[in-house]
Amino acid sequence: MDSKEVFEKVKSLIAEKLEIDDNKITIDASFRKDLGADSLDTYELVYAIEEELGISIPDEKANEFETVRDAVDFLATQL
Repeated sequence: MDSKEVFEKVKSLIAEKLEIDDNKITIDASFRKDLGADSLDTYELVYAIEEELGISIPDEKANEFETVRDAVDFLATQL
């Protein structure tokens, strides 16, 4: 799976979990500032990504995800 495919998958999950229009989700969007996610939202999002992609994301790594790009770049290296 390449970065573009990972981004599309993550974008879909973000839109679903945060209940926002996926057109608002860009690769450089900040989870907190741009997408309005709080810590519970990000936890649920990481869990959903793990379930969807069948991988495990260490908590310390998940805490480093500030932007969608941070998450996509990490996930692309794991798939």
